[in-house]
Amino acid sequence: MFMKTALAIVFFILLISIATPISAATFKGKVVDANTKDPIEGAVVVAEWTEETATPTATHSRLKDVKEVLTDKKGEWVIKGPRGRKGGNITAIFTFLTGTYYTKRPQFTIFKPGYCPCPLVVGIKVCKERMKPFSIDGEGETLELPKLTNREDRLKSLVGPVAGEGALEKQKEFLRKINEERRNLGLKEAYY
Repeated sequence: MFMKTALAIVFFILLISIATPISAATFKGKVVDANTKDPIEGAVVVAEWTEETATPTATHSRLKDVKEVLTDKKGEWVIKGPRGRKGGNITAIFTFLTGTYYTKRPQFTIFKPGYCPCPLVVGIKVCKERMKPFSIDGEGETLELPKLTNREDRLKSLVGPVAGEGALEKQKEFLRKINEERRNLGLKEAYY
């Protein structure tokens, strides 16, 4: 009897902790040139939230929301949205048993034509060598972006937008910046 009661209490606590609405958060940061330390105005910052649930064979993710902003004259940016959760084994078990989804912590993309993108694109040696590890947790971190000086590295640095239902409509500045870099490199625009 004690064991059943204890399991029921643990399950109830998990239910409350996972099913409780996620609090809103303010994510902010600053983007500067890695060499000069000058602020980079007009870099696009995209936040992507996904939801996840466990299935018998794997996990299933779906896009929840996308928001974008441009850095200001001081290189600063702010995005508000759900804080999200890390997940883990207990969350996976709970979502599998209940068939519910939980919101993951946001993923951020930072892009400015002519600079290394964040997160790093594999294969750009100069970015790997010069960029410091960076994660956004809402505390106003500064990201130093190295400038790309040759066409080959700039071609490798081209990033794509967040995919998913309704996502492209929420990334107009990001698409504009990607197309701007493609034009700078003599390529056709990819997004209209």
